[in-house]
Amino acid sequence: MSYNEEINEQSHAHHEHGCGCSCTAHGHSHEQEENCGGCCSKQEQGPISLSKDEIEILLELKEFTYLPISEFVMSSSENHHIRFSSLAPVYIRTLKDSMETVKKIGNVLKELEEKGLISLDYDISLQGYDYTTHTESELYKYFIETVEDGTGKPGFLCDRAEIELGSAALTLLGEKVVQSFHVEED
Repeated sequence: MSYNEEINEQSHAHHEHGCGCSCTAHGHSHEQEENCGGCCSKQEQGPISLSKDEIEILLELKEFTYLPISEFVMSSSENHHIRFSSLAPVYIRTLKDSMETVKKIGNVLKELEEKGLISLDYDISLQGYDYTTHTESELYKYFIETVEDGTGKPGFLCDRAEIELGSAALTLLGEKVVQSFHVEED
């Protein structure tokens, strides 16, 4: 099964609320957004500019509904209050994706979230999705090694490398934008 087939197969199992707002009137799919009060997507104030990379991500979300994302977190086993997000959002397509590639995609995801087109939720993983691409990636292994190397050094507060598994989804506004795309096929 290909990576994209697995995303598509498992995306239907994503049920819970988690758009990052305090609203509890709807599910993550934003099907009942009218009850939300508008907290989950930005109001349209004219044309939205999109880069080629942003359009590519939106088309992936149109095809698969959800994308698996993660967050690399450093924490302390001694003090549960010490916890730092080291890298987020992380969307890994292959086990060998470089830091540069992941950061570039992460920036695109953040830009789409700022435009109100997607939600990034680190507390809502895709139920039944195998996140091996994230947990076994060279980048995550490097992150673990970096935290282990820092353990015990003066001023280094963290001794644990963790990964939060989550998902990205289109908002109602994102769905409207994607529906307006006309993609010519060769």
